[in-house]
Amino acid sequence: MLAAIICGMAVLTSCSKDDDISIVQPTKEYFTLWNQCEALTALQNYVKDVTDPSSANFIKEEDRIATFDMDGTFLGELYPSYFEYNLLEYRVLDDATYEAPKDVMETAQAIRDFVRNGKKLPDHFDMVHAYAAAKAYSGMTLAQFDAYVKAYAAKPANGFSGMTYGESFYKPMLEVFDYLKANGFTYYVVSGSDRFICRALTEAIGIPSNRVIGMDVRLMSSSQGTEAGVDYTMSQKEDIVRTDELIIKNLKTNKVLQISQEIGKVPVLSFGNSGGDAAMHNYALGNQQYKSAAFMLIADDDARDHANREKALTLGQQWRESGYHVISMRDDFKTIYGDGVVKTDFSFSVDTRPLTEWQAGRTVSQADVDAFGGIDKCFAAEPIPDGVWARMQGKTFKENPYIGRDDLRHIRALHWDYDNQMHVGEMIVNKQIADRVATILRQLFDAKYPIQRMLLPDVYDADDETQMRDNNSSCFCYRAIAGSTKLSKHARGLAIDINTLYNPYYKDRADGTRYIQPATAEAYCDRTWDFPYKIDHDDLCFKLFTEAGFEWGGDWTSCKDYQHFELIE
Repeated sequence: MLAAIICGMAVLTSCSKDDDISIVQPTKEYFTLWNQCEALTALQNYVKDVTDPSSANFIKEEDRIATFDMDGTFLGELYPSYFEYNLLEYRVLDDATYEAPKDVMETAQAIRDFVRNGKKLPDHFDMVHAYAAAKAYSGMTLAQFDAYVKAYAAKPANGFSGMTYGESFYKPMLEVFDYLKANGFTYYVVSGSDRFICRALTEAIGIPSNRVIGMDVRLMSSSQGTEAGVDYTMSQKEDIVRTDELIIKNLKTNKVLQISQEIGKVPVLSFGNSGGDAAMHNYALGNQQYKSAAFMLIADDDARDHANREKALTLGQQWRESGYHVISMRDDFKTIYGDGVVKTDFSFSVDTRPLTEWQAGRTVSQADVDAFGGIDKCFAAEPIPDGVWARMQGKTFKENPYIGRDDLRHIRALHWDYDNQMHVGEMIVNKQIADRVATILRQLFDAKYPIQRMLLPDVYDADDETQMRDNNSSCFCYRAIAGSTKLSKHARGLAIDINTLYNPYYKDRADGTRYIQPATAEAYCDRTWDFPYKIDHDDLCFKLFTEAGFEWGGDWTSCKDYQHFELIE
């Protein structure tokens, strides 16, 4: 007799009428890596309810849409930062085949300072990173970028033994994918990370590329040039390449807009881990047609992962109050990354490349300096290297009858910023003052005097306003005095400007208006209040330069130039 017999966890799946012994197969257990918990019970009860045709909450299979954030939801993000942040840091600071522009370099350096020294990331860093990443991978074909991501993903994950970056999936969350698939759900990855990074990583766990939504940059055909896509017909032999134009950073409400645009249905399930996912959760919970649910994972396991438990618990309470189910990594997961994966201390290799290649603007540690040969080796006045001279052409140096390469020197120096970070710096000065300036910069360094940036103005295309707004300190630039045709002492390498944003130049005009450089420094024309990087008569920088034969523009009467020290001749 053909029958189906349900007994506990066993189901009779087949037998013939002549069989005397039932053939029994156990029901598949999807959650072997979970402890019994509220979140898991809520998920199972929800799925049971909405997949039961007799339930009032039944959802048609084509409408069973689930969305998942990636980093911190089913992929590790604490080694020691997001995968895409680590990848950009590697691309810019460690990959010798790539030379980054200044803004991309500073973005990558901010990531390194954050992960190695705990320095706070700048405000709105998600967007800062997105623009920098668009530039850093511009020109790569999609195949090249995919291979680049996978090559980095094959590296050992920092802070763990027994795992690569590409293996750092939360194993219990992968069981959720299997469970939902078995119950007729279609799931999508909706991440703030680059869409093609997400595709490269999630390919390993079988997520189809067309179910990955993420940050997007504009793409183009490899031979398209400046022609618009609507006007250009690509050939069979062309590739698709990335450009440096950011289209969308897929966070918060942008996630909802992308879901609406690319999926075309309101999800009924949503999984995330941070405030960037709340809009996506609220979109699902606002589903007017079907019963829905949202889950937030909190990184509260500081024994098996690099978590901030106190912060996670605070967030957990916040998510519960918002109507989300909370998944605790510590309490709900039997394992996180699987057997054999062990949390370790973070380790960072000594990096002498910023010093051997003298990459001005880079942050270095004492260990880096020691490996390079010590502090003394980091201060020197020398003939201008060929590479530096090439960078200066048409920018700070223009052909002229007054000064040439032999009249100038390249100064290598280290300097501290206001956050006690050590940076590589450089200046071009007249050989007449080179030794004096190198000595002063060493004295300032030894006293931990803060100088925010010490880059050649060529980085700013020799635009004085731009470099001053960036608080850059520099010397040589073949140019006239601001507002006149007379050559500045900067044109001879005999004047130095220090911490330019906070120590502006200004001149009061006869009509009562005030001319200020940089234009963004109006607040710092008032010298009666205290602020970072301020130069006055009690300042060490003032004392060292004036004792070495320089006059200070802050003492001038016809105008004030608080950043400016020039040689008295």
